[in-house]
Amino acid sequence: MIKQDIPLTDISQDRFGREPIVDLIVDSINQVTSMDHPCMVYGIYGKWGEGKTSIMNFIKNRLVSQGKKDGMNLVEFNPWLVNNDDALLREFFKTIMTDADDVVRDAFKKYGSLAIFSSKTIVNAVAPGFGSALAKGIKWAQKALEESRDSLSELKQKASDAIVQSKRHLIVMIDDVDRLDKEELHTVLRLVRQVADFKNCIYIVAMDVDLVSKSIGGFYGNGSHQDGRKFIDKIVQVPITLPKISTHKMQALVKEELSLALQEVACEEQIDNITTVVLPYISTCRDLKRYCNQLSFVLPHMKGEVNIQDLCALEAIKQVNAQAYRRIYDREEALRHIVGTASLLNEDKGHEEAAMNYDNAKLFVTEGMEGRLKDVVLNTLDFLFNNGSIFGQEDIDKKRLDTDVYFQKYFTQLVPGNLIPDRELDAFKEKVLEVELNFVVCQLDEWAYRFSASEVKRAALYLIRQFPDGDTRCRAASVMAKALSLCDLAKGLPPHVYVDPEVVASFVAIQIIHGYMFVQDEKNAQMNVWNAVLLDDTLAFIFEKGEMNYCMNLLCSSDIIFGSGVYNGRNVIPFLARRFTELNFDEQFKYSKFLLITLFNRWKRVDEDTFKTYAQDLFTNPDIPIGVVLNKFIDGSDDGQSVADFVGLFKYQIPQINERLQGESEEVRKSHGARVYATNYRPLLDL
Repeated sequence: MIKQDIPLTDISQDRFGREPIVDLIVDSINQVTSMDHPCMVYGIYGKWGEGKTSIMNFIKNRLVSQGKKDGMNLVEFNPWLVNNDDALLREFFKTIMTDADDVVRDAFKKYGSLAIFSSKTIVNAVAPGFGSALAKGIKWAQKALEESRDSLSELKQKASDAIVQSKRHLIVMIDDVDRLDKEELHTVLRLVRQVADFKNCIYIVAMDVDLVSKSIGGFYGNGSHQDGRKFIDKIVQVPITLPKISTHKMQALVKEELSLALQEVACEEQIDNITTVVLPYISTCRDLKRYCNQLSFVLPHMKGEVNIQDLCALEAIKQVNAQAYRRIYDREEALRHIVGTASLLNEDKGHEEAAMNYDNAKLFVTEGMEGRLKDVVLNTLDFLFNNGSIFGQEDIDKKRLDTDVYFQKYFTQLVPGNLIPDRELDAFKEKVLEVELNFVVCQLDEWAYRFSASEVKRAALYLIRQFPDGDTRCRAASVMAKALSLCDLAKGLPPHVYVDPEVVASFVAIQIIHGYMFVQDEKNAQMNVWNAVLLDDTLAFIFEKGEMNYCMNLLCSSDIIFGSGVYNGRNVIPFLARRFTELNFDEQFKYSKFLLITLFNRWKRVDEDTFKTYAQDLFTNPDIPIGVVLNKFIDGSDDGQSVADFVGLFKYQIPQINERLQGESEEVRKSHGARVYATNYRPLLDL
């Protein structure tokens, strides 16, 4: 909801304890008006948004509520409603004639007319094309002057005496003079000091005294800010600077307003943290209202898509300095501690370069800022980019600004077309553990049609990590691992691909199964299976249902799992081995050497009997070309390393291999694989 920047009217609405200062001002006015007095000017000093108009309203209402209306003429003059000097003077005299008796009104009319007619602006403005409004003003002034032959000073004295004789006191409240341009501002101050400084007249003028001093400084002395302030000090007898709002009170107000603005997107702890970050940017109630209004336009688009604390911090920078906000976007890589490939290869050099680039980026963002504001923005940048995490999953989980996935969202304020909206993922989360697996597979396929494979993989990790750590997250990982093995991304893999982070099989093995179905055992400094039954079920399902190429790649990528020392896959490898034996020879040996060796080693470890049976047939079946088998495994140099691997795998089948080779043609025996084998196998058997 938009916050209206409307001044307060009733002191009961005040939240900053300003009633005592209002009472002091009113008591002072009552004391002055208890007798005849020369013109008095009260100055209410405060920055824009600090509540000067509210204070003026409180004073006015308190004076009216005293019941002394018969002894006071209380009027409000708004100089910023008119746009030139003559109109300003005419409006002033019309205003102060409000509620005046006939004698006072007549005196003001005569004096005001001559004062207007004599003003430098009117005299110099009698020129063609100045406008009908001015002509009417001159005509009004001339008519009034015809009725009096007194001088300007005599008319002023009569106006002043008329106020005294009426037994009333004229109180003129003038607000927002700091909105005027310097010519109009000079006219108003000259009006208060020279033109309308009547007896029994009190002016209450609200202004940002620093702005006004700078604006009128050019009219006096050497034209400096200090000269302007000296002039104001000659006019204002009672300067009243509004006390600063205490940090405690402002903090309470900021938290209250943020709680309303963020009630649907942030918990109490987050609001406390946001309040701490945002508070240094808020000096006045106006600042706070503008900030909350700014959030009201951003939140509907960003709800659920970014980290709410980072968003609020970034929007605070935007409010105080839009250029700094844009510069953060321009220095993304440096702020996120991204360095070139060469530096990544040298860890120390990379850290040094990242730190230097980060410091330079902060200086660029805060260029032109000074003092407290610069320190505040620098602190906020450290809050947003403090750890320089590029690939940190925790920061991605929290949707932080310093991540590649989310950075763009903060500035475009919409979900980039290459990302699945987090709101869509959040809506799907509840279905992961509740619906049939085919439903999850269909959703992954639908995302794969609209987005890249890397984005679908990000979505899978996002969904898993939305569940609490433990059994529930482990079950979610199982569902996603199964679904990814059946979706379109798992189909059509070539038979020679193995461990590659871009391939979904490697992603499932390393990022999902090992990442979320194992747990770090800090005591023994190793990974342990979280739920062995669930892990068996997951891998058995994949090895039985997934495409064979996918399963071979998954197995190869899973060495980190089977080599962990805590899980050997005894209950799941047989599913893949059985499917492998059902293939004909050509289908089996289309796989790369690396994939075949990985399968055979794991198979031999968990079920040596069935592996021996398979190996026996491999080298005794006359329909299987032994030369092809040897060339598949012994494809390295002549140093015998390939033979060592081969002999280690098929040691028990050496007699059958040798016998088989003796019966083969000379062409087969002289093939690379057979020749290197014959040269190297015998010494290896003696080891």
